[in-house]
Amino acid sequence: MSLLHQANFVRVVANIVTVLLALFIAVQLLLAAGILPASISWGGRQTEVTTGLRITSVIAAIILGGFIYIVRYRAGLVGSTPIPKAIRIGSWVVTGFMVLNTLGNLASVNNTEKFLFAPLTLVIAIACFIVAASKVRATA
Repeated sequence: MSLLHQANFVRVVANIVTVLLALFIAVQLLLAAGILPASISWGGRQTEVTTGLRITSVIAAIILGGFIYIVRYRAGLVGSTPIPKAIRIGSWVVTGFMVLNTLGNLASVNNTEKFLFAPLTLVIAIACFIVAASKVRATA
């Protein structure tokens, strides 16, 4: 049996995604609060946290929270069986978003994004792929 068929493996991977996305939620909220400098995010091109960036960071944190729910549902950690089609599609959307996020972090002029956030988002993208491609729960 492949790892994609093993529920325990997929759930561990989903828990890794949860922890890493929760870390990024914390970063977004710290950016919104003005505790972290704007230069460590948004491509490293912002020098101050404006009201617009604060709002955007809060929205990003909410979206990341939604991503956690989708990944956990897809992995069988929340929700019911069978998995709704929206969750199955959503898990692939999250995966694609994290791939694009990784590329954006690699293109950043800021070393924090390039050398810290990019590897973390790459791990998230790979883990999201594993969860999205898993066969651990019946589908609708």
